[in-house]
Amino acid sequence: MKPCVIDYLQSVKSQISEITVDQLKQTDLTNAVLLDVREPQEHQQGIIPKATPLPRGVLEFKVFDLPQLKDLSQEEAQQIPVYIYCASGGRSACAALALQQLGFSNVASIAGGFKQWQNSNGEISSC
Repeated sequence: MKPCVIDYLQSVKSQISEITVDQLKQTDLTNAVLLDVREPQEHQQGIIPKATPLPRGVLEFKVFDLPQLKDLSQEEAQQIPVYIYCASGGRSACAALALQQLGFSNVASIAGGFKQWQNSNGEISSC
């Protein structure tokens, strides 16, 4: 990765919250949204159980259309905890910052993403 991209990601990550895979495994997702922002072809590798696929490229445009959020007011939706992962943590960090900029107040990126989930022997569901 080029130094400018590394600097960019460090800047993004300094503005968001990140949690570990172990923290995610201990999180009650009952009233939360778990987003997989990888591309559709990546979902063929499987997804984390309870995750909703929403590619990074359309996140800002479709987040309020998610089944978990569509019947809520904008203000209610922005209060729901949102956990985001991608393959390794870069796109999810950018997605977390984008949601914060849209007014979401309880957003976290999953450090290490799906790769870290796999490495920790996390359960995987088919999409």
